Amino acid sequence: MKKLSALGLTILMVFLFFSVAGSQTQKFRVRVVSEQANIRVKPDISSEMLLQVPEGTELEAEKKEGEWYLVLFEKSDGTRGQGYIHESLVEVVPQPKPVVANPPRSEKPTPKATSEPVRAQKNEESRPEVKAQRIIPRTPGIAAIKRLSLKVYGFGTYISPSMLNQAAEGVTDYYLGVLNYNGKANLSPLHFCFGYGFDLFYEFWPRLSLGLGFDYFQQSKVNPTAFTVGNVDYSVRTEIGVKDLPLRISLRYQPVDLFYFQLGIEYHLAKTDYHYLITQQVGSPLESWASWKGTASGKAWGWVEAAGYQWPLTSWFRIYIEGSYRSVRIKNFHGDNIYLDSDGWQNKESGDLYYWQVQVSPNVSYPVLFIRERLPSEPGVINPRKADLNYSGFGLRFGLDFKF
Repeated sequence: MKKLSALGLTILMVFLFFSVAGSQTQKFRVRVVSEQANIRVKPDISSEMLLQVPEGTELEAEKKEGEWYLVLFEKSDGTRGQGYIHESLVEVVPQPKPVVANPPRSEKPTPKATSEPVRAQKNEESRPEVKAQRIIPRTPGIAAIKRLSLKVYGFGTYISPSMLNQAAEGVTDYYLGVLNYNGKANLSPLHFCFGYGFDLFYEFWPRLSLGLGFDYFQQSKVNPTAFTVGNVDYSVRTEIGVKDLPLRISLRYQPVDLFYFQLGIEYHLAKTDYHYLITQQVGSPLESWASWKGTASGKAWGWVEAAGYQWPLTSWFRIYIEGSYRSVRIKNFHGDNIYLDSDGWQNKESGDLYYWQVQVSPNVSYPVLFIRERLPSEPGVINPRKADLNYSGFGLRFGLDFKF
């Protein structure tokens, strides 16, 4: 009898052991409770991200490793992959309790008259419990990733339109020289420009995005120079300006979540303008003046490269800072020049924007820039050519990035 009891106890312990072992390897499900959760390659917050899943998504989990769950998900090609998700982003879905069949029970025979109600009761009891049937939503694979990104930003850039700056200084020095003033122009050049822009990116491959966008900036620089020769007061006022609207298509690569590189091709719709105003007998009844004012437009292809760092604030919003370099030279400016003076004389001339040197003596010449109908060829003109304005330069952007 003792042997039979020991044998039965041994069999019971073996049965309990395998039951516990089987329950430990049983898979379970977890549900995403945050607005968005990242599935990563390794159980590490710095590991590469495989997938983003929205709140409410249920995933099949194999096991838990420390603070991470190993979960299964469906890829876009129909195959299944696995990765790790942090425990703070999910909750374990309670398993439905199994329906246990009632043990047979002996019933006293009942009269025929009550057999029909008993049969109806049996039919109702044999129905499956509706609560035990759960409809589990399909895991939304790669399509759950937010693929569109809208970037809105402001920026500053440093350009070097050398011919424009040299012409403003040359016109001032020319009148200082011909009016026999002993001095040189001391003008502030045009370099810093400020503007705004936007980009719309679509992630067509993991960490690779194609974007469309534009920038817009404009800036002007005014330099008045007053001087006196004898008893006569003079003033030379120069104003130069630039505008640019680059239309851009670009490719962005994001090796990690916080850093990216960008390379783009741009088509520039550019403008430039100048205004030279010479005034004699300033502030007196005998004051006289002459003015040259021109505006020209040009187009050109260029390229831009950039690198940026971004700080995510939510799953769909981040701020970023970006450094860039743009390369473009515009040589086909065309527009109008209008001459006015205090005597009422007016003349309009349409043509291209030219740059040349005006020679006043064998060793002295001054650079100028005007819109002319044809290439200047009058006496005193040296090395005339179409103006070549350099809109290239480094830039710094601060912006907002919205993902949806």
